[in-house]
Amino acid sequence: MNIDKKIIFPTSVWQISLPDAEKGDMDQRLIKKVLSTRNDPTAMSSPQDKWYTPRTLHETPEFEDFGKFVLNASRACLDEMRIKYKDIEITGCWGNISSPGATHHRHSHPNNYLSAVYYLQADEGANTITFHDPRPVVGLIRPPTIEPTYETAETINLIVNPGDLVIFPHWLVHSVAANTSGRERISIACNIMFSNYMSEMVKPMW
Repeated sequence: MNIDKKIIFPTSVWQISLPDAEKGDMDQRLIKKVLSTRNDPTAMSSPQDKWYTPRTLHETPEFEDFGKFVLNASRACLDEMRIKYKDIEITGCWGNISSPGATHHRHSHPNNYLSAVYYLQADEGANTITFHDPRPVVGLIRPPTIEPTYETAETINLIVNPGDLVIFPHWLVHSVAANTSGRERISIACNIMFSNYMSEMVKPMW
């Protein structure tokens, strides 16, 4: 028989690493800045042994190189998808610090187009991010499978390393499993949006 398979409505997730020669001491500067905000009055903590920095890290001098990296990587993703746009900007950027045992619930990032996570400290046991299938009907019938595949799995655990930047659509629901390593997991989350969205892109398409 002849089978012509089509992959329709795909969801792209990009995993990007910047060479050490290009980063220099960027990661050390980022960690230092993140940890320095622990007592900032706008930082937030949760009962699950984790805390979040203010959401304006991209506006600080220490994050200038990081912001360029995120925006250049995001432009590459948009260009690959053949998206037409003028420019993009970071609308929010914050650090996530999770102690051993801490988790992060399922969530998405509304009112943006792309979201990103950069990993500064992610030891084994704290080096995954879980993406959940966004199709609401996928779990109604669950036949047994020989092995999980991207077509049948309802969750995908992406393994990350320090220095990895993961970019994904803002609507893709994700979570973080319990930190089973011996030290804090430190990551930076970002949201990216079109700069000209309100002025031009929201106009009627007809």
